[in-house]
Amino acid sequence: MNSPDESSPEVIQRRALLKRAAWLLGGAVSTPAALAFLQGCSRREETAGTPANLRFLDAAGLALVAAIAEIMIPKTETSGAKDAGVPAFIDSALDALYAKPDQQRFKAGLAEFEAAARASGKPFLDRDAVAQADFVRGSLEAALSADHDPKPFILMTRELALLGYFTSKVGITENMEYVPVPTAFHGCVPLSKMNKPVYWE
Repeated sequence: MNSPDESSPEVIQRRALLKRAAWLLGGAVSTPAALAFLQGCSRREETAGTPANLRFLDAAGLALVAAIAEIMIPKTETSGAKDAGVPAFIDSALDALYAKPDQQRFKAGLAEFEAAARASGKPFLDRDAVAQADFVRGSLEAALSADHDPKPFILMTRELALLGYFTSKVGITENMEYVPVPTAFHGCVPLSKMNKPVYWE
């Protein structure tokens, strides 16, 4: 992978996006996730469901990750994770940037997630939307209640889903105030005066 010039507008823009994404994640962005932007990993804008283009996950794994990501970032008045191409982003980032041990941990965690779903009733994707959301919520709560180092599968998925969404065209334009030609700087603006709570340029 060729690294772009550190002073190029592309790298500077990615750094700005990463800072915003890091803010959304409370600063907890792992090194591989940061490299997805600082090393110029190109994201794919297509949505999930193209097995011929998969790099890391198989079709079944992509479907499972896509369902989890959509639960974490559902479609409401703004687009959801699938609309933003988050599943394809996760597949691409895992293939291009994560070390073998991290890749193996993700795949093992994915298998354990599905095995746990089967053991507690039925396969994850065969459950209704409410049961799927409850299972993801329970998995997240269990992971967050313990001190995990390195991150388990569900937290890796959450991190990549948020980064993929909030650095996509859809995620940015629908959730942040876009100012294509910035004018005067206003250091203190009431949120009530803004259409959206975060600006990007």
